[in-house]
Amino acid sequence: MNMDFQNLILIDIDGLRDDVFSVALGQGQIPNIARLLGGRALGRGVQVPVVAPAPSITFCSQASLFTGTHPAQHGIPGNQFFDRFGVYSDGRPRHYAFDVGDTLAADDAVRVFTDGLASRCLQVPTLYQRMAGRGWRSVVAGNMYASGADTWIKPSLTALARFTKGGNLFGLSAAEYDRRILEDVLTEIERNGLPNILTLHFLGLDHESHHHGPGAQMAYLVNTLDPMIGELWEALPVPRFPLVAIFSDHGQIEVIPDDRHSLRLAFPFEREMGHLFDALGLDVHDYPGEDPDCDAVVSANGGLAYVYLQNRRGHWADVPDFGRDVLPVGRAFWQAHASGQYAAELQGALAGVLIRNVEKAGWRSSYSALTPDGEIVSLEKWFSTTSGRFDVVASGRYLDPVNRLNNLAGPLTGDLLLVSNYADGFYFGAPIHGVHGGLHPEDSRAVLAYGFPGVDADTAEKMRIAIWSAIHQRCIAEGKRQPSTADMLTGLDALKG
Repeated sequence: MNMDFQNLILIDIDGLRDDVFSVALGQGQIPNIARLLGGRALGRGVQVPVVAPAPSITFCSQASLFTGTHPAQHGIPGNQFFDRFGVYSDGRPRHYAFDVGDTLAADDAVRVFTDGLASRCLQVPTLYQRMAGRGWRSVVAGNMYASGADTWIKPSLTALARFTKGGNLFGLSAAEYDRRILEDVLTEIERNGLPNILTLHFLGLDHESHHHGPGAQMAYLVNTLDPMIGELWEALPVPRFPLVAIFSDHGQIEVIPDDRHSLRLAFPFEREMGHLFDALGLDVHDYPGEDPDCDAVVSANGGLAYVYLQNRRGHWADVPDFGRDVLPVGRAFWQAHASGQYAAELQGALAGVLIRNVEKAGWRSSYSALTPDGEIVSLEKWFSTTSGRFDVVASGRYLDPVNRLNNLAGPLTGDLLLVSNYADGFYFGAPIHGVHGGLHPEDSRAVLAYGFPGVDADTAEKMRIAIWSAIHQRCIAEGKRQPSTADMLTGLDALKG
């Protein structure tokens, strides 16, 4: 169907778990959000259960949200990744850490907003680029992807630093950070009117959840974000038939916030994973600017971590020898997990070691699983195994893993993909209470709700059917996968044509 909507209001709540949203909506605790959806029974709206891509992490999933594509297509395989070909850096291999990361790549985190570094790494067009061809004006506030938007309201670097790194005295609270984004938007609209597309990215809830655990999400959603969204709605010169989408990029899972469970390769002292590479005689990238003069690179993404391995008789752009360069490292990680060999800190820390043979199948080859016994098996077999000492699937531990991993693999993903042992509280990164990036339902499920205030009941039902039908058809066509954050635009396209 082709509804005559001229305004899209996109409310992006980073890290919001779908169960928190559903409970708050069903219990009437977020009346301002409910109003945009036709009440808590969704009388003028629809909620679609979606899953984040793998890894279930911000820059990867936000790219899927605003391009409508999977990581293998959009080219952002995580908050951290290694470009072994120099695709984005004039042929020089380079590690990217949009979240600063353990190697303190602060320049990347700054450039995300100063010169649009993350946007420039996208390999497909954004929603704003697509709609600019139709003459639509777009305003993006707080989000890292704004290619094609007429106005990009960036957080100030001072505010971002105070929010992410500041302490009690000099810090900026999550609520203060989100309020600044809201106030900047209201000022922009007061000056220039309501654009055709308005995107607001609220980062505060994810921050609170990281530092206090997912249990902090409900209070922040109810007491901070819902009133802000009500304030936004009251202040907007909203037309008769706006289309609203409220969504998140991933969820979060609670982990153990101590040095034992946070697996790092951090400059200058944290070397939980570094000892393994030392024992194998490999120089791993472990201080700022060392790349590409090293043999291995680790990119940490919460529940998952890439390991990139150079052909030891060639260069980074050369295909690594699978038997010599890749397979022994994969086996060493399992040995470290089982007994502490090579790296005592890795004992008990892993739930999976995924591996791929680009020597045989090319740079877009999919992953297989390396078993603790050294056998290479398909992802389907690995993720259906429920017996034995190394039980990887015990009851609901992974969510649509095969489809998500197949939609991830590409030239910018690692030779190995490590899966942390969430069940015992392990993850890749600094000590923290709540984390995401893995394949577990708790950090993988995300929010996607569409609201169409102003339409009649019959039209609302037709719109619900159109959204569900379009997303369902796409999922069937793409290997019977589950709906994902990449389908947010699928639903919009179903209504807007």
